[in-house]
Amino acid sequence: MSLRTFKTVVALVIGGFLIAAVYISVLVVQRQGALRQISVYNPAWEAGQATSEFMRLEQRLAEFASGKSKLDQDEVRLRYDILLGRAQILNEGSFKDLLQTSPEHGETLVEFQKRLAAVQPLIEEIGQRPEAAQEALEILNPLEGPLAQLASASHNHGAALVQKDQQELIRLHWAFSGIAVSLILIGVVLIILLNRHNRLLGHAHEELHVLAHQDALTGLPNRVVLRSQLEQALSSRRSNGRTIAVSYLDLDHFKDVNDSFGHETGDELLKAVAERLRDCIPSHEGQVRNLISRFGGDEFAILQTGIRRPEESAALASRIVEALRAPFSVNGQEIFIGTSIGIALAQGPVTSSQILKHADMALYHAKADGRGTFRFFEPDMDAQLQARRALEVNLRKAMGAGEFELFYQPQINIEANEIGGFEALLRWHHPERGLVPPGEFIPVIENTGLIVPLGDWVIEQACREAAGWPRNIHVAVNLSPVQFRSRGLVQSVSRALAESGLDPNRLELEITESVLLQDNEMTVSTLHQLRRLGVRIAMDDFGTGYSSLSYLRSFPFDKIKIDQSFVREMSQRADCLAIVQSVANLGSSLGMPTVAEGVETEDQLRQIQAAGCTDAQGYYFGRPKPAHELVHTLDALKHAVKVA
Repeated sequence: MSLRTFKTVVALVIGGFLIAAVYISVLVVQRQGALRQISVYNPAWEAGQATSEFMRLEQRLAEFASGKSKLDQDEVRLRYDILLGRAQILNEGSFKDLLQTSPEHGETLVEFQKRLAAVQPLIEEIGQRPEAAQEALEILNPLEGPLAQLASASHNHGAALVQKDQQELIRLHWAFSGIAVSLILIGVVLIILLNRHNRLLGHAHEELHVLAHQDALTGLPNRVVLRSQLEQALSSRRSNGRTIAVSYLDLDHFKDVNDSFGHETGDELLKAVAERLRDCIPSHEGQVRNLISRFGGDEFAILQTGIRRPEESAALASRIVEALRAPFSVNGQEIFIGTSIGIALAQGPVTSSQILKHADMALYHAKADGRGTFRFFEPDMDAQLQARRALEVNLRKAMGAGEFELFYQPQINIEANEIGGFEALLRWHHPERGLVPPGEFIPVIENTGLIVPLGDWVIEQACREAAGWPRNIHVAVNLSPVQFRSRGLVQSVSRALAESGLDPNRLELEITESVLLQDNEMTVSTLHQLRRLGVRIAMDDFGTGYSSLSYLRSFPFDKIKIDQSFVREMSQRADCLAIVQSVANLGSSLGMPTVAEGVETEDQLRQIQAAGCTDAQGYYFGRPKPAHELVHTLDALKHAVKVA
């Protein structure tokens, strides 16, 4: 029964109770009225009294007429007056009911009144004329029979009225009893319903308590429980060499699971993770107590109390990392994830909020270290976080203040011995710090999502500035994986080309293999849409990913760029030289130009040329410069390239 239905039933019961109470009041009034009518009104008694008084008057008149009695005339007059009063009563009040039902009795009463009026003068003369008594008897004698009949009829009528009133009383009694029993039943039902209501409220309270303290999906305690236990542990902490630790867990690549298999599979995976955590984390380890909780999403937390050394938390974190590294079987799918862990110890005076914040900072650094590992909180992490937040704020302001600028680094076509194009590189002119290194702010704008609007600006600016270069020189723009997830990349490129008037064939978009990792089918579809616009697509940092050859097969790139890490170590490591030669040969076989990045010396230039690379890029040809400082021929560069 729902709470709404229960309230409706209770309202109906209470309404019935009120109606019954009102009806009982009405019945009580009716019953009292009936009793009052019976006690006040008795026509048989009134008629009988009138007949008795009539006979007494006749007796007194007879005695007075005989002269043998010592009666005086006053007693006769008294009896006459009493009979006269009885006659008047018969003509008034409730006796009229009998007269209405029997008209002949009404005639008797009329005759009775006339004869009483006729004998009145005789009664007055009894003292002077004794024979007046005999005359009065003669006048009254004819009424003896009719009055007797009137008394009998009154008795029968009264008996009928009493029977009727008794029946009404019986009806009222049963009605009263029925209502009383109904009220008792209603009261019982109401008590039962109230008892049921109390049980429902009790169950609801228990459910609310569970919901307030337990995660509905995994059954683990939630953040409320962990914070409460943490505060209690901090308040009861003693200086006995034991301390408290909080470990934050964040599942690696969990979003990819949701995106690839759906949220239902993601939920089942979270349940499996919770079960595996229960298996590898005992609630007690000696004097150490462990509490596992789920904070929400793919985040879990572990509270350890009673630990002596940080190594105990490190050992637990290592167990967890190893346990979650093993594959999960969910809905027929084998899923690999892993976890990153941040650990904070309660050192010195610290609040629950502070220790949770420290664990979160340590988790952030564990992710930055490559995931699948753990880190302890260190004091300088807070300073780094504050600096990062300040950097985020400054970056948001920089977009509106026009503090970003594009620098360009030349790409040399070795075979044609000329500048083939320039790669656009983003630079930030901070008003206080000056030129900020790209490696410091590029990861931040990618993590905060600023890369999407800023990336659109880079494409528009690069196309606008390249439109004024010689027509044989292209411009290359790097694309972030975040830009592909925004789903607005194709429209942004199309708009930039239309507004700048740049030939689409002169725009080259560089992507890394990490772009293809996130959603192969969608990414390849986007690349084909860009290709239909007429732009060129280059694979950047080739050789540093996981499935480079499969990517070359899934999409026909226009150019391959060899990562600078291989170029820089060609002279010291034979394997790097072999990789550069292999990629150059692969590009030649597929009909794709190959660009060697990071060329800084003439020796490196000759090596990549001998390896078969078609293009080169690096400091050997000049550092990146703003658009207004660019030159467009090799002769104008600081270091001319001499190709034999």
